[in-house]
Amino acid sequence: MSKSPPRTIRLEQSLGDRGLGVFSIRVGTRTHWYVFREIPCEIGGRGFEIHKLGLGPMYHVRIGKPRDCSCECLGYLSRNRCKHIAGLQALLAAGLITPQPAP
Repeated sequence: MSKSPPRTIRLEQSLGDRGLGVFSIRVGTRTHWYVFREIPCEIGGRGFEIHKLGLGPMYHVRIGKPRDCSCECLGYLSRNRCKHIAGLQALLAAGLITPQPAP
């Protein structure tokens, strides 16, 4: 079994006045940049819309408890896990994305 390349995430720009931020995900020697914003999520967890810069796709991602996590990317659809969920959870855990206000 081959070992997965190292993966890191970096917040490049926090969510600003317009509600947009930028993060990068580095897998091995390749880096991809994403614009993201939080969107309403009524089915559990927190919703984010992320768009890979360039000609990349847009994904809707939910993070939260394990049952509240999902993503539209092929990685999640085939393996039930992906770098987008792991990355957003890491940014939240590090305090780089503000916690959701209590209702």
